[in-house]
Amino acid sequence: MNEILQQLGMLSWPLMIASVISLALILERTVAFALLPSLGKKQVKSILQQIQGCDCKLQCEKLQQGLCASNNSLGGGVSVLLSHAGSDKGLREEVAGLWLLKQKQRLNANLKVLMLVGVLSPMLGLLGTILGMITMFQGLAASTGPITPAVLADGLWGAMYTTAFGLIVAIPSLAASHCFGIFAGRYLARLEFVLNHVNLLMEGISMEESGMARKSSAAHDEQQTNDLRLVEQLA
Repeated sequence: MNEILQQLGMLSWPLMIASVISLALILERTVAFALLPSLGKKQVKSILQQIQGCDCKLQCEKLQQGLCASNNSLGGGVSVLLSHAGSDKGLREEVAGLWLLKQKQRLNANLKVLMLVGVLSPMLGLLGTILGMITMFQGLAASTGPITPAVLADGLWGAMYTTAFGLIVAIPSLAASHCFGIFAGRYLARLEFVLNHVNLLMEGISMEESGMARKSSAAHDEQQTNDLRLVEQLA
């Protein structure tokens, strides 16, 4: 360990701190994403079936309480929509949008810091290399003896060490930040899809696999009843 710090020179501690921060953030994000609830077809289908089965306000309230107690992101989002069941569709969309924004902030937490570490680490390493080469050339200029290739190679090797260490820190940091960002984006898109589908179900509209929309049976019966009443009034 002491040998590594000596090779890194005056930038040893900044690079070591950057490596520790990078490792800690990667582990924290890995655990956070691993604990996220699954958004597979089975889980989504189960939620949608429960929403379709709510024929009265009491059932919706019980479902909302159950989803809220489940303590996961999908259940929380659906619970937020159900808590505004009496509002119009536009207001529920606004509420869902704010909830999704909070989820985005939570999923993307610390990713900018991780990216910053990935950008600064090679720059710190390059600075260490330049300072090492300046020191090396100062020593060569003050030397009165013969300058052999071995002397130059030894000085350059020590100077290049910080650049290599900076890249070792930067590559995993940048790769992890981009991978986590892609995963978070896909997860949020899946959440948005489910919430939009739930919002439509609360309006009595369901989406088929082909993408076509149709009214649910309860909504269809209610529409037919309203049409008959309108006909009777006109007659």
